[in-house]
Amino acid sequence: MKSSALTVVNTSFDTRPVIIHAHGSHGHKPNWPPIRDAFFGLPPRKVRACPELTIITCNNGHPSMGLFEKSLDRLGLSYVVLGGGIDPWVNARDKPAVLEEGLARIDTPYVLYADSRDAILIDDPAGALTIFRERFDCRLLLGADRINWPPIRSYQLYEDALAAGQDTEFRYINGGAWIGETDFCREFFGRVRATPPEAKAPESEQGIMKKLLPDYKGEIALDYHCRIIQNIGFVTAPIFKLEVNDVEILEEL
Repeated sequence: MKSSALTVVNTSFDTRPVIIHAHGSHGHKPNWPPIRDAFFGLPPRKVRACPELTIITCNNGHPSMGLFEKSLDRLGLSYVVLGGGIDPWVNARDKPAVLEEGLARIDTPYVLYADSRDAILIDDPAGALTIFRERFDCRLLLGADRINWPPIRSYQLYEDALAAGQDTEFRYINGGAWIGETDFCREFFGRVRATPPEAKAPESEQGIMKKLLPDYKGEIALDYHCRIIQNIGFVTAPIFKLEVNDVEILEEL
């Protein structure tokens, strides 16, 4: 008997992202509850592991954490949790540090990351790696966001220029989910760790990533068309439909 698999279709691009990230502590993510509930409403299933890829997340043990791991458990996937016991947690300080240290212990050539608190993996990570290798000419692929955060004008202008011609609203860095080459990610997050945060956003590691982006032309790319990563914060237009085993269950989210 075929197990039930959820597919989220971005109808703007006809893409099927496998990481859904409801970033930010705000209420502007109306598509998140139906997607999350549809996934967890299906029976657990086993998907194929990918021996070339390690899945990681950061979780200091706060009660709000652990959603990403729950999604991985439902797919029968193993993963590595970093940052346990760090309290208080400051993204700009702790996230780059634990990523650099954790990546040093990973021996697979590729790594996939998503935030523990507000992201889910809904399908085969091996498929995500295939898309990364075949569709993207980069070493690290970051999720793309509709919102420029921190709202620093110079970064917005730079990322707008990078996205020129892409015909997408998703054009700004979001550090909450990514996939890349382990060696490169280790080096990059080492630089993020060593770089002071933005004065206007002292707790944000994302501001540091934006600051460093011009140094990595051709090596870091954004998932402009949500082929792997879908950030759904501040998305209110009806651009999603949900399918289970290729049968539509919900449209025009």
